[in-house]
Amino acid sequence: MSEGASRARIAYSLEEALRLANLPGEVEGRIYCFRRVSLSGIAATANRRVWTEQVQQVLAAVAAQAIHGADPHAGASNAIFFNNLEEALEMLLRNALRRRGTEWAKPEWFSTSVLGVVDETSYTQQIPAILERLRQPAIAPGAAAAILFAALGNADPAALLSAIPSQTIREWVHELEGPKGLASNAPPVPLPSQMKTALQKAAAYFGSKDPATVWLAAQAVICLSPGSWSSGTAVKRARSTLLLLEAEQRRDPVDRDASISRPTTSRTLVFDDDENGAKREVSSAQAAAGLGPQTLRQLSEDDLDSATPSSDDSPALRGLLNENAPAPVNPSEHPAQAQTSLGEATQAAGLYFLLNVLRRLGIAGALDACPALAEIGLVIEIMRGLAVGARVADSDPILSCLDKAQPAFALPAEVLANPSLKIWPQGLAISHRAIFDSEYFLHAWVVAVKLWCWRAGRITVRDIVTRNGQVWRTRTDLDVTLPLAEADIRIRRIGLDIDPGWLPWFGQFGCVVRFHYRDREPG
Repeated sequence: MSEGASRARIAYSLEEALRLANLPGEVEGRIYCFRRVSLSGIAATANRRVWTEQVQQVLAAVAAQAIHGADPHAGASNAIFFNNLEEALEMLLRNALRRRGTEWAKPEWFSTSVLGVVDETSYTQQIPAILERLRQPAIAPGAAAAILFAALGNADPAALLSAIPSQTIREWVHELEGPKGLASNAPPVPLPSQMKTALQKAAAYFGSKDPATVWLAAQAVICLSPGSWSSGTAVKRARSTLLLLEAEQRRDPVDRDASISRPTTSRTLVFDDDENGAKREVSSAQAAAGLGPQTLRQLSEDDLDSATPSSDDSPALRGLLNENAPAPVNPSEHPAQAQTSLGEATQAAGLYFLLNVLRRLGIAGALDACPALAEIGLVIEIMRGLAVGARVADSDPILSCLDKAQPAFALPAEVLANPSLKIWPQGLAISHRAIFDSEYFLHAWVVAVKLWCWRAGRITVRDIVTRNGQVWRTRTDLDVTLPLAEADIRIRRIGLDIDPGWLPWFGQFGCVVRFHYRDREPG
């Protein structure tokens, strides 16, 4: 600074330049951490344009040298990146659980930036900070629970639970509890073997009624049944699940003792919010944890070319929905991916434009009228049916967000018994409602989407879906990036490429969907 230069003006210019800087992948959720950034050659009297250009050039140069935070050399690098915040939190939590018992181990330099904590924070102190970042509304509860168990892996849950203050655990349990008297019938949740083992170990250390064990069980319930969080039944179902595990352990005490070893060092925690409201003492571990590693009928697009957009569509609909419809087509099953699909090239980048169509057809109201439809994955099945109709390749990464580990789509009994429920697409005249099945209902929604696109924009679903781009996916976010050349006036006119934003009815945990256009091909 030269003598007489305004410190406030320079500070403002620097802050604005940092805010306006655009780094690769940031729009899709990528985050960067820089250890040191050197700016030189900027005069104290420089204007906004000079500041913006110089800072952009410097940060872009540093970002170009950034390596992924999971790289073994990340600790020595001047710049690192993560593809999204969820990925960063999962890695930091996994590292904290693995290394918290090692005296000489220090957290990665970039962890303080990601977590917003002071320097010299230990791994044990970082665990509660990471869990706070995972809490709603920053991340959907179901996705946060999935991240928690992914980071925990096969490690001992005592390392996780012992790092959380007892008062904090009690507060978290109370927040998850629904109103008194709500859903007294809370059935247990079937657990995968890894989750089951983790809860058994937690119960062995803390007791099955301890708030720490109940909180961990509630996270397992929310992970497997995300709707239990919004309904306020997570804690009740967690307690039912723990009672079932306790009964199983009593039946097989030999296996229990063999698989779960007691800690050699413990501390005493006092809890006063068990089911009886009585205070009790529980021994908890201070051990370090190790790192664990429908069938659908397909509507031909040619049929839509001959359909007329008249107000009376009943003749066309009878032809589309009658018993002589084309033979069922079995979409290929896509195995669930262990890792997120980020920046993958796709030839069906327009598939999720159809989410805006579903919203206009009243999908949110249908799921509110019958919440069981959300549990069985109605939206996923509709999107999969539309992808089949648009001839999306089975290997296309755009389909990765449609994976779900559930059996074949089947309507619940309450829907079959009450066809008058408001679960049908708006503007579609359905005949013979008293006689229908799961296939007919699903096909009605697929047809409704195709007809809406044809009426509103004279464009087929295949033309909407088939376009080049990239898909970036996390547990809670889906970003589709297309080159500017793929912008279609027919799609823009009817608003299909408007960002849907937060869609609680799409995906296992809900999803934030965004669309981006670039001035050149992605990558």
